[in-house]
Parts: sequence; structure tokens; C-alpha cells
Amino acid sequence: MTLNSQAAYFKSRDWMDDQALPAGSEAIEDRAARELTAAIAAGDNEALGRFYEAWFDRAYFLVRTLTRRDEAFCLDVVQDAFLRVVRSLRPMACSASLDRWMARVVHTTALDHIRREARRSRHEALAGAARAGATETDTAERTVLLDEQVRWLEARLAELEEGERTLLIGRFAEGKTLSAVGKAAGVSGNAAHGRLRRLLARLRVLAREVLGG
Repeated sequence: MTLNSQAAYFKSRDWMDDQALPAGSEAIEDRAARELTAAIAAGDNEALGRFYEAWFDRAYFLVRTLTRRDEAFCLDVVQDAFLRVVRSLRPMACSASLDRWMARVVHTTALDHIRREARRSRHEALAGAARAGATETDTAERTVLLDEQVRWLEARLAELEEGERTLLIGRFAEGKTLSAVGKAAGVSGNAAHGRLRRLLARLRVLAREVLGG
């Protein structure tokens, strides 16, 4: 994969850039994505490094937004997600497919970390109860809290209006640009950006009121 074709993909993946792409750039972007994924699948460490640099901030923000967890937890999730990229990425037909796949990897990795932590806490709680003869421990309370957080997040996503879900899923699960998610929702990219900011702010306020922290 040439540096020019890599640059075409990575420039187009600037997720904070909502300017319209020049005519014909989509075909260039898709070709670059095919070359990039083929290179990574073939074990090209340089291509993997460039992909890591292009996606790191985006993956971290997505994990932080979805989980509301601290930096250490989010970094662990992101690193694990990129390990899955190394193990599982196959050549993709276009840039949109690559972005959707990567967003799903980050999302499922975050949920797996939460569930794994909950299982570990539950096992520790059972072991502690067996040793001390206790029925309630701090670890058990943390397990309950983690389960509540997962259920709360899933419930809030289900309660969103269709337009809000379209924006949120398109932006963070499918990796679309603001222009693209705005078009799907029938609004401009700037309007979509404003609605997403208000939606995330509302979810954070609700989380603090219900879950605390």
C-alpha cells in the first residue's frame, strides 16, 4: 500500500471533519481502505501502526462515552480492541465497511470488559463469602453496580426516539460522519452535531442522577 493511498484513507477518516469530500474521493477512499485492510491482514506492521494512530482517539472517545469509566479502563479496552484487529481483520470492500466493523469491535470489546469485570467481582464475592461466612461484601455491591450500569445503558438506548437512535448508532456504532448521519436523519451535519451533543449531555445528567458518580 502506497503512502498516498494510505493518506487518502486516513484523511477521510478524520471523524471531526465534516466538510464534503471532492468528487471521486469516495472511490479513492474505498480503494485505500481495501489496500489498507489487505496490508494489515497480511501482517504489515507499518499499515497497522498508521491505522492505530488514525483510530486511537476515536476509539477512546467512543469507549469513554459508552461506559463513563476512567482513563485506565478505557485505555485497556482500546488496546484490547486493537489486538482483536490484529487477530481478526480481513480485507474490506470499502471504507464504510471498515468503519462499521471497527466501531462494532470497539463497542463489543467495551461490553466484554464490563461483563468480564462483573463476573470476576461476582466470583470474588462468592469466594470471600465462603471464607468469611458473609452474605454481603463490598465486591458483591460493586458487582450489582456494574450490572445496573449495563442494564441502565441498554435501557436508555432502547428508550431513545427513532431520530436520536439513528444519530447515535450512525455516529458511534457505524462510524459515519456527521454529514452522513445528518442526511439519514434529515438534518444538516451541523444540526446533527448539535443534537448529538445535547443527547450525550442529557444521558450524562441522567446517569449522574440515577447511578451517581
